[in-house]
Amino acid sequence: MQQGTRINQFVLGGFGVIVLFAGATTLSSFLTNRTLREARGWVSHTFEVTADLRKLEKLLVDAETGQRGFVITKEERYLEPYDRASAALDETFAGLRQLIADNPEQLARLDDIEALSAQKLAELQETIALKRQGQEDVLLALIKSDKGKKFMEEMRLQLADMVAVENQLLAERQQQAVQAERWATWVNWGGFGSIVIVAIATSMVIIRLLVRALGESLQRAANVAESVAQGDLTVAVETQSNDEVGKLMSTLGQMTDRLTLLIGGVKRSGIEVTSSATQIAAAGKQLEVTMREQSVTTQETTTTAQTIAETAQALAQTMEEVAKLANLTKNTATESQTGLNQMESTTQQLVAATQAIATRLGMISEKANNINTVITTITKVADQTNLLSLNAAIEAEKAGEYGAGFAVVAREIRRLADQTAVATLEIESMVKEMQSSVSTGVMEMDKFSTEVNQSVSTVSNLSGQVAQIIHQVQDLAPRFETVNQGMESQVQSATQISEAMLQLNTVARHTNESFDGINAAIAQLNQAAQTLQQEMSRFKVREQYDYAAPPSPALSDRKLLRPETSPWQHP
Repeated sequence: MQQGTRINQFVLGGFGVIVLFAGATTLSSFLTNRTLREARGWVSHTFEVTADLRKLEKLLVDAETGQRGFVITKEERYLEPYDRASAALDETFAGLRQLIADNPEQLARLDDIEALSAQKLAELQETIALKRQGQEDVLLALIKSDKGKKFMEEMRLQLADMVAVENQLLAERQQQAVQAERWATWVNWGGFGSIVIVAIATSMVIIRLLVRALGESLQRAANVAESVAQGDLTVAVETQSNDEVGKLMSTLGQMTDRLTLLIGGVKRSGIEVTSSATQIAAAGKQLEVTMREQSVTTQETTTTAQTIAETAQALAQTMEEVAKLANLTKNTATESQTGLNQMESTTQQLVAATQAIATRLGMISEKANNINTVITTITKVADQTNLLSLNAAIEAEKAGEYGAGFAVVAREIRRLADQTAVATLEIESMVKEMQSSVSTGVMEMDKFSTEVNQSVSTVSNLSGQVAQIIHQVQDLAPRFETVNQGMESQVQSATQISEAMLQLNTVARHTNESFDGINAAIAQLNQAAQTLQQEMSRFKVREQYDYAAPPSPALSDRKLLRPETSPWQHP
């Protein structure tokens, strides 16, 4: 049996023991955790059943509360708890039946509670119907019979029994959960400790076997590595096994051959580097002249870009002020249009009021004409009264002393008739003056109405012109804003160009400053190439691996790198 095979067997066997023990521990932990999850699930199930039983009792109490509120007030809004409870009872019973489907005794109790609940709801419905029908006596008798109270008490007893059973189940399941949790904790920690102990023991055994098997091979590899580190590439590398150490020795042999090829390539590359450094120095001088010319051009371009940026910034500020003035003009025009609209509305109201006044004046003129008619009638009556009083006076003179009193009355009537005639003449004169004033007022109001209508037309035209101005200003503001945004973009672009030119100028200046460093670096490169050739000369290589000679058949058989390939390429 070879050494590599024995090492693989040791490692695989040790890790197989660890994996087997870990698998057994994991299986035990899985079974324990599954038992714990089931116990906790049953505890949660018990809590859920208890909560639904409490909910069922609350729904029945809500239904009874709603029924009592309606019986007392006869207002339908008090039946809302009753309606909600009636709708939710069936769903609650169905949920409970599904939860306790595995417990026939609890199912039987739930059937009894459901039957009592149906009877209780029927009793509540009957009381509600009697209240709606106005049968107060029958309703009172039904309530005093304590029929609903008995149903509730019996349901509470049944619910209490179910809750007690669930509490007992809860205590048992919690105890099971606690035991399962303890067992899971013991299994997890015990399994972990056992795995650690077995892993440590197995690792110690494997390490001792590996150290014993690998000691000599590793020492040979260390000797080869030390010779290579001292620059002796002629050392022979022997491979006695196909294990990891054998692969390491084979790799060391290949590394020695590749280092031999690498040293030859480095010597050749040193000569090429010296030649390239000379060419780089000449190109660097030419590039330095070009960069200095470019630096002068960049400075001029930077100055121009800064001037453009400042001009664009000033123009952007001007456009922003113009846009603000346009917005101010728009706001002022809007306020003017609002005032004109108000003036137009007021003028129209004034026209309506003028027309109403003219109408009223016409009515006054008509009433004055009627007054003239009445005055004419009063004048005629006064004349007739005066004539009658004169006749009465004549008749009183004829009657002598018997008509003296009647003569006094006749004189008073005649005097009153004269006063009436005088007053009538004055009233007639006043009415005529009033008619004249009214006619003049009507003419003036017509003239005023015409002038107001002209003003309304003028205000309307002015309002339309102002509206057109506002529309034009509103159309102008977005254009100013667009121009302003464009100018801001130009300012930003000009600023960016200026900053870029400043950066380019800075880069050009740094580039000019760095040419001295580049020249010094080229000199150091020449010195480094010479030093590299001196260092390569201290390595001992076999003649067949010389960089100028073709590869030997031994190298071809071992599939090493060819001289024409990269020394860093893998086989």
